[in-house]
Amino acid sequence: MQKTLSFLLKSILIGVIISLIILLLVPDLRQGSGLPLTLFTNTNTSKKLSFNAAVNVAGPAVVNIYSTSIDNAGYNRRRPVERNSLGSGVVMTSSGYILTCYHVIANAKLILVGLQDGRFEEAQIVGYDKVTDLAVLSITAENLHPIPQLDEPKTLVGDVVLALGNPYNLGQTVTKGIVSRISNNELNNYFDYIQTDAALNEGNSGGALVDSEGFLIGINNASFKTRISRSRVESVDGVSFAVPYNLAKKVLNEIITTGKVTRGALGFIGQAGLNSSGIIVTAVGQDSPAEVGGLQVRDLVLSVDGVPAISIRDTLDYIADTAPGNGVTFEVNRNGSILKLDMTVTELQ
Repeated sequence: MQKTLSFLLKSILIGVIISLIILLLVPDLRQGSGLPLTLFTNTNTSKKLSFNAAVNVAGPAVVNIYSTSIDNAGYNRRRPVERNSLGSGVVMTSSGYILTCYHVIANAKLILVGLQDGRFEEAQIVGYDKVTDLAVLSITAENLHPIPQLDEPKTLVGDVVLALGNPYNLGQTVTKGIVSRISNNELNNYFDYIQTDAALNEGNSGGALVDSEGFLIGINNASFKTRISRSRVESVDGVSFAVPYNLAKKVLNEIITTGKVTRGALGFIGQAGLNSSGIIVTAVGQDSPAEVGGLQVRDLVLSVDGVPAISIRDTLDYIADTAPGNGVTFEVNRNGSILKLDMTVTELQ
């Protein structure tokens, strides 16, 4: 009898200890929610990485663009040839303004915009800017979905990006990449492209480059091409370019307001001086404001209107933002002599 009682007490004690251990290990039991069904299942599976949310918010704003133009150029061509072009565009406002690439709609006599809900709308050209290869179109349609935008996207090298467009007229396609460069690519005198390894093909031009949350960070322009022979040009995989959002939005607003983009110019080019000290003038246009103002090749530009000339890009930006007709003062070092030269800014053609 005593052995039986002792056995029962030990069993009860062991049961209590085991129960306490289970309660400590499974907090849900202390709240009366029962034993979770996943207790004995494998919980090491990682959460699936998906950009579906970004595509869902940005996708409806990316449109297909079909344009028809007349080509009169060509050797011994007796009659004009009708050409059809394919591209993409981005709905920027609910009122129907669309950004695309200028080369997509250049010389177009008819432009059709295909919305993602199946509608087709005829578009009008509001204006274009050859420097950035951007154009603004306008359509009259209801229930448009402008792409999500931030005042300052804060794009960084290494960010994951998605390129949305209509390559080869396959319908909306998404490619993924990362930002590899956002400055100093020296492909343009007036701005820096965003460089990514997201694949771009024919028809992607004018489409959206968005971040992992679907916010617009650029307008896709082109993939990098290299000439491998006199008659053959080949695309380079993994090197694509987009016009940065802030510049694209500035171009959009100016074209909507005035119908064009106005930039100041002086008619000279240069390169960074030794140790990034000033700008060495390498060419001066004949009869340009720079030549009229006395600027010469090999002059070292030290400042413009008192602003240090640290880089050719910053200096050209300053001049471009100066309204045509206004004057600027250059401080230059010419063979050891410091000179001040006054010039009148003209409009960049």
